[in-house]
Amino acid sequence: MGYSEFLNERTTLLKAKIGALGCYTPPRVLTNQDLEKMVATNDQWIVDRTGIRERHIVPPEMATSDMAIEAAKSALVERGVAASELDAIIVCTVTPDYFFPSTACLVQHALGARGAWGFDLIAACSGFVYGLTTGAHLVAAGTHRKVLVIGADT
Repeated sequence: MGYSEFLNERTTLLKAKIGALGCYTPPRVLTNQDLEKMVATNDQWIVDRTGIRERHIVPPEMATSDMAIEAAKSALVERGVAASELDAIIVCTVTPDYFFPSTACLVQHALGARGAWGFDLIAACSGFVYGLTTGAHLVAAGTHRKVLVIGADT
């Protein structure tokens, strides 16, 4: 069977949807006014060039996986899904804890998602969009039902 015949035979793909959102931000905030005291800059200069007014700062002992785990837990609770129900975990980051093992595997282990496989998707600013698309395609293909997509950077 060729591809065109396959498309004609399969009239509907499974639909993927975002079932829940989970967020985590470190509690320490660094404002542009704080930066003005450290370096020769000012709030207006930063806002005009970046749009940034404040940023959250992680403590030295916190890794990308730590934030990803907290966000994942929040999403799972919001959706009422156990980690054991997950089929895949995609972590979109340019600041992985390590190159190996993947941050997704660290998240999988911490959540106790024994049946899930996972990988890191490293694609800079567009990484999370790529991750959502990849997760949606895993569901649409019928090979996965519950895919956790996480965007996290330190």
